[in-house]
This record gives sequence, C-alpha cells and structure tokens, in this order.
Amino acid sequence: MSARSRLRVILTAQAVFMVGFSSVVPFLAVLAGDRFALGPAAIGAIVGARVAVQQGLFIVGGALADRFGPRTLLLAGCAVRACGFVLLALAPSPALFVVAVLLIGVAGALFSPAVDAYIGTQDAAAREVAAARRDAAASARRRGPTPFAALALAGEAGGIVGAVIGAVLLPGHAVAVVLGAALLFVVALATLIRLLPARMPRVAAPAIATSPAVQAAVRTHGRGTLLSAAGAATVLAVYTQLFSLLPLGMSARGIGGGWVGAVSILLSLTILVLQWPLSRLAERLSRPVAVVLGLAAALLAVVAGAVSAVVPASAGFALAAAAATIGTAIAVMLATPSAQSLVAEGSPARRATRLGALASAGGLLALGASSLAGAVAGSHGLVAAWLVAALAPAAGLVFACIGARTPAFHPHLRKDHHDHPDHPDHSPTIPEDRRRRPDRAPAPRPRRLLLRRPRLRRGVR
Repeated sequence: MSARSRLRVILTAQAVFMVGFSSVVPFLAVLAGDRFALGPAAIGAIVGARVAVQQGLFIVGGALADRFGPRTLLLAGCAVRACGFVLLALAPSPALFVVAVLLIGVAGALFSPAVDAYIGTQDAAAREVAAARRDAAASARRRGPTPFAALALAGEAGGIVGAVIGAVLLPGHAVAVVLGAALLFVVALATLIRLLPARMPRVAAPAIATSPAVQAAVRTHGRGTLLSAAGAATVLAVYTQLFSLLPLGMSARGIGGGWVGAVSILLSLTILVLQWPLSRLAERLSRPVAVVLGLAAALLAVVAGAVSAVVPASAGFALAAAAATIGTAIAVMLATPSAQSLVAEGSPARRATRLGALASAGGLLALGASSLAGAVAGSHGLVAAWLVAALAPAAGLVFACIGARTPAFHPHLRKDHHDHPDHPDHSPTIPEDRRRRPDRAPAPRPRRLLLRRPRLRRGVR
C-alpha cells in the first residue's frame, strides 16, 4: 500500500470514528440524567472522569503504540470502544454506566495516538522528501492541506454528522443510536484489519554529524520544539472554557442550553472552511510562528469571552460569544497541527509517545484550568473566571515566542557539518589523494600553446 493510500484509509477511519463519537459522547450527560436521574454533581463527575482517563492515558497509549505498533493499538482501540458503546446502551445500573464511560475513554487513549503516529510518519516523510530536494518551499506550494490539517478536517466533518444525528435522535432513541455507533466501530475494525499493512514503513532518521556544533544545534532545536509544543498545549484549555464558561453565561441570561449546540456547530464550520487555507499559511510562515499566531488568537478569544460576560444586551452577548468561538477555532487550526508536526519530526523511535505526551499535557492543563475557572466563577463571577482562564494562553504565548526565536536546524543531507554549503565555517574537504605532499615535487607547468602577441608601442609602426 502506498503512503497516499494509507493516508486516505486513516483519514476515512478518523471521520468514521468522529461520527460515532459525536453522536454519543457529547450527550453523555443527557443519557445519564434521562436514564438514571442523576444529579448535576454526579453527571459532572462522570463526564470529567472520561476526559481525565482519555487525556491522561494518551501518553500511555503512545508508548504502547511505539512498543507494539500503531496498527495493533488502533485495532484494540476500535474493539474497546465498540464494547464500551454496547455496555453503555444496555447498562442496567449507574455503576455499569460509569464503567462503560471509562471504557470509551480508554479506547480513545488507545487509538488516537496510533492515528497521530500514522499521520506523523506521513508528515515527516513529506518534509524529508522536500528537504532532500533542497526545496524549502515545496510543502508551501502544495495544493492540499498538511497531513495533520487533513486529519483535523476529517474529524470535524465526521463530528458535524455525528452531532446532527445525536441532536435529532437523542434521548428518545438512545439505545439505537449508541448501538449504531458501536456497529460503526466494528465495521471500522474489520476494514482496518483488511486494508492496513501489518507493518508501517519507517522513515529513516537523517544522518547527523557528531561534531559539537551540530549536536548543540540539535539540542537547541529540540528546546525550541518543546517550548512551541508547551505553548500549543494551552489551546485545549481555552477550548474547554468555551464549553464551560459560555453555558454559564447563557444560563445567567436565561438563554436555553440548546444554544451550546450552535456554538459547537459554528466552531466546526469555521474549522471546515478555514483549516485548509490556514494550514498553507502556517507552512509559509513556519510552524513555530503559526503556533505563536494561534496562541494570540486564543488570548483574543478569552478576551471576547470576558466581554460576553460584561455586555448587557443579548445581541452583544451573541456577537462576543461568536467572536470567542471563531478565535478558539483559529487557535486550534494554527497551533495544534503545527505543534503536532514539530513533535512528530525527528527520530521515529518514540514518535507516538511524543504525540501522546502532547495530548496528555493539553488534557491536564484543560482539567486544571476548568477546575480553577469554575471555582472562581462561583465566588467572583464570570469576568474573573475568564481572566483566570487567560493565564494559560498568556503563558503559552510566552513559551511559543521563545520557541519561535530558536534557530531552526535542518540536518537533512548533512553527512559532514563543515562540508555543508550553508555552514559559516564551510571549507570543502580535499580528497586524500589530491592533497599536496611536502615530499612530492611540484608538477611542471604545461607549455603554453598560444604565444602572447607582442604589444606594439603607440606611435611606432
């Protein structure tokens, strides 16, 4: 199977995963309240447990994908999620309902890092080809989106379809919808077993010289990538505030909670429309700069959220909420795929672990920010909560700016650092058999074939 065909299979699988996920998981609170009449505290604990389990175990899923291969983890995640959905549909007690929710979270922690590993391999291979051709602008001239941007597009397309299915059929047809989502994962499992190769081809790591200057450049570039990734991880914290603080603002104004669905639809539509061109812009500006711009957009989104808590009119609230939603979408589109591509670059040995660590860091930051902002909202109001939520993207913006100022290092085609034409200390290496030896007489000069024409004096014929 070619790399392009494998990419199409993974993108299709991601769209199918998001159809099943979005038709059920965003409505877990509705299902728990409708079936077992659980209170808000219990429902919040169940939803939070799923997020904590899934995000916290991403790094574990990444390590397992590196150990056993992404294909194994991808198939295991599909099987576990199908089992979780079946148990969720038929759970006779709240305890089994909670077990089903946790299984759904564990499944996401299994197959999401595996999907990211496949996409990261494709992204790294494309960049290595462009670098091998000494064409730095090759990826910027491509017409299609980058692999991670394409993954985001596929996920959002499936997410919109799933959200519409859930909004129309839940909670009245809950069992049918949840079992249908389980069937989707079973079909995806069978299809992936048939189409995905048993072994994923690895991209060989580029040869890097062992000189101290090169190793120092590698370490510097690694620190820059780490800072950019740390900044991008704060975007998820802003994303969670959008769906926790905005509903509180709606409730305070007497606006129905159903309008939260409008926020979700606006977010997904913005990503579907702008992800492709923004991914090309990120390639032209460079990925670290794209992370900086994404963090700036996230900070502006939080400011718009604070404005929504201040304006008295409902129209002003709607405009501010829409601005916060669009700003969050832009932050996700610019920062997240760029950071994933930076983290996936380099040695393939721990690629899935690195990508899983990025997701786990974002989840932990989102959990801490949500807990702190929720406590502040209860005691000091929504404006203070939004300002507290701004601390995460502000710190992330500082990290991303430092990471963007780190010199880029491209080790491709460098077998000898000092022989590279771009190096300031470049001096071409002379082969041993052509070097002048002190015991060897100089070669005789060749006899001139053309004699110099005698110069005539001016005025003399």
